[in-house]
Amino acid sequence: MSEPVKCPVCGKKAKTGSAIDCARHMFGIGDKPHRAWVEAQGLSFIDLLIEQATTPGNKSYVTLAEFIEKAQRKPRWT
Repeated sequence: MSEPVKCPVCGKKAKTGSAIDCARHMFGIGDKPHRAWVEAQGLSFIDLLIEQATTPGNKSYVTLAEFIEKAQRKPRWT
């Protein structure tokens, strides 16, 4: 089993340890540091949020989760 995913902004462990739950956490918190991290990845926080609220499925969660997983794999010292 792999390590549980932690929020790249605040370090909180996702409820189930999955990147999808971490994405839900980031949308749910939605404060300036969390929004800034999303924007720094080249994504639009508001566009992802609108898409998530207006289209069926979890496309925005999945998109953000992929970036969260990528950030978790990246060594901290680089």
